[in-house]
Amino acid sequence: MQVSFWSNMHGQGATSTTTAAVASFIAQNTALKTLIAHNQTEKNAIEGYLFKKPKQSNSFGRLNNQGIDALLRLVKNGRLKPEMIADYTYSVLKNHRMDLLLGSEKKQIMPQEDQELFLSVLGLAKEFYDLIILDVHSGIKVNNSLSLLKNSDIIVFCVNQNSLLLDDLAALFNEYEFLGQKQAAFVLARYEKNSGITGANLARKFGIKRNYVFEIPNSSHLLDALNTGRVYEYVAFNRNTKRGEEKEIFSALNRLCEYIVEGCDKSCRLP
Repeated sequence: MQVSFWSNMHGQGATSTTTAAVASFIAQNTALKTLIAHNQTEKNAIEGYLFKKPKQSNSFGRLNNQGIDALLRLVKNGRLKPEMIADYTYSVLKNHRMDLLLGSEKKQIMPQEDQELFLSVLGLAKEFYDLIILDVHSGIKVNNSLSLLKNSDIIVFCVNQNSLLLDDLAALFNEYEFLGQKQAAFVLARYEKNSGITGANLARKFGIKRNYVFEIPNSSHLLDALNTGRVYEYVAFNRNTKRGEEKEIFSALNRLCEYIVEGCDKSCRLP
């Protein structure tokens, strides 16, 4: 199953933050074999959120023959098999419960050929992994984001309480009908309870069930985890917390992860 986390506007919906937190939560609560990947170009935020960047390297200790660049070469030559993909990932958790596919070193928009090859890599990955979690580049027109969304089983729309962003997303729903036809969830990032735009408002605006909206408030602890590449540890430490913003964050994460896991073919459930 493929789940895409996506926002229509760059830097607004905390997409990479939500992706990292959800992937960590699922990995710690199920036995699903999970691949985390992205099609970002300018900044590979999710990589920095899940493990620390070595001080003496600007490549996260990347091996020359690792990540999406290596897989693109293999699939282009017809040599890539599903079970080989894990060998080119950074494994956060054993038994492939959280494998992170590092992005391209080229730091530029993928050529059309590579975009098609990336889709082929994901197609093969579905034969090995139970769940593929994608941090999809914002908007529709960059690095095959449109195709990735179309190929997804679930789209998690990462938004906030900015009416301009929500109106823009509504316009995209009108332009691209498939967005409204996909199984979906909405995450309201940096949620402010006193705002006039609530989860109920959002559900009415997009014609969805209220329990498909998940509010995640601000947290200084989460911000510190993002800055230090310790989101996985943050989730492990706080997932059973009974205090403050973390209680609200993990209540929302638990519901969202249950919703995602229920869509998997495997009979794994959150405790």
